[in-house]
Amino acid sequence: MIEGIAGKVALVTGAARPRSIGRATAIRLAREGADVACLDIAQPYSDFPGYGLGSKDDLDGLVGVITSLGRRSIAVQADVTSSKQVIGAVDKVSRELGGINILVNCAGGAGFGMGAGPLLTLSESEMRKVIDVNLIGTWLMCRSVVSKMIESGGGGRIVNISSQAGKRGFPLLGAYCAAKAGVILLTQVLALELGPAGITVNAICPGTVDTDLLNKDHQFEKMMGSLEAGGFEAWVRREIPIGRIEEPEDVAGAVCFLCSNDGGYITGEALNVSGGQTMV
Repeated sequence: MIEGIAGKVALVTGAARPRSIGRATAIRLAREGADVACLDIAQPYSDFPGYGLGSKDDLDGLVGVITSLGRRSIAVQADVTSSKQVIGAVDKVSRELGGINILVNCAGGAGFGMGAGPLLTLSESEMRKVIDVNLIGTWLMCRSVVSKMIESGGGGRIVNISSQAGKRGFPLLGAYCAAKAGVILLTQVLALELGPAGITVNAICPGTVDTDLLNKDHQFEKMMGSLEAGGFEAWVRREIPIGRIEEPEDVAGAVCFLCSNDGGYITGEALNVSGGQTMV
């Protein structure tokens, strides 16, 4: 086990969807000895019902996986863009698991029909949704959890999932790029403000991750393969120096490092975990 995680209480948002960074992170933290609260909206967005999200059954199933590893876990169904729901969720976790030592903000995303497409053709509702879920939701979670961390006096760890798209522009992902860039600057400011309280705040910037959201029905793989003479595998070899697509578990491992004792002197960083796809 990685030292410094066992016995801690972690709250992971965006945890329900199968093959997601949130789910992989929740399981990895449990394997390292943490009790884990799994938070997710766990239902379709009312304004974007076609956007793929996890279900309540997915969320409950994740809790079952974690408890089978011998750790305590609870499912918390909440919308990270709602201040009222966030406050209620954080109170529930603190009450039932005895405080919160680690917060990992994985809730986020964008897709065709909800924020992906030529930037100036997006609807206002799409733009606002992407900003709200990725940036405002991260801020609301941090605001609520930090008060609990400070009350406990024991410091804490916050890891915000940004993206390589927060460091450089990608066509058709302008709303997502803007939101994830905001997450990086939010992370830096919080690191400055919370350092004296013993709370480290870092961001992770994944590359192209093979999740159900990215590659639903293998659409991404088919699209990139059609644009590359050698198919999808040729695109991966050209685009990613390590030569394979990123897995959610790759991100989860980096999260655990930042939450461990070994990551205790790291704060305010935006760590690329992209297989070399982004190096800035």
